[in-house]
Amino acid sequence: MQLANILSITSSTPFFNIISIVSIAIGLCLIIFGLIKQRKHKKSTLATCCIVFGFLVIITHTIQIIVRTN
Repeated sequence: MQLANILSITSSTPFFNIISIVSIAIGLCLIIFGLIKQRKHKKSTLATCCIVFGFLVIITHTIQIIVRTN
């Protein structure tokens, strides 16, 4: 494959939508992991960071999907 063909595939909107959906799933996993870890350990900095980072990932990628579809 030529470099131009590779770049045209990676710059397409459906490709970025798929990446955003995968990132939202990863964000959900981070939130679930943080909630489970926080239930086992009452005050865990790692759990709080995972929950906050998961929410940020979900919010940013949801906004990106909304902006790309308009």
